[in-house]
Amino acid sequence: MELGKHVVDKELMDCKGLRAGKVDDLLLEIEEPADEHLAPPVVRAIITGPTALSRDLPPPLAWLGRQLQRWLGVPNPQPIEIAWEHVQRIDVAVHLDVDRVEAGLTITQQAAARRFIARLPGA
Repeated sequence: MELGKHVVDKELMDCKGLRAGKVDDLLLEIEEPADEHLAPPVVRAIITGPTALSRDLPPPLAWLGRQLQRWLGVPNPQPIEIAWEHVQRIDVAVHLDVDRVEAGLTITQQAAARRFIARLPGA
């Protein structure tokens, strides 16, 4: 569980060194015990994205957050999972071996740009 203190809330950096969001949560897997001893949990993925923390909000606020995402143009607002195998190293940031666009980490920024920025004169 020490890993959570060193990873959660850290900046994500993609394979090009560009910011890709923050680590909001970790997806852990706990295997069925073969005997009375529990195996330690295994980290399967990093969870990130604007809707990643909505599980912690009261249902009306979580619903409102998803509706705002849809209004921006995000078709299916869901948290993004990045498989733990894509983590290259952890220092002041969590460095990934995937491109932020291909991983879907910029979907909200792209939707906002299409909805607002592209409509500005000269954009």
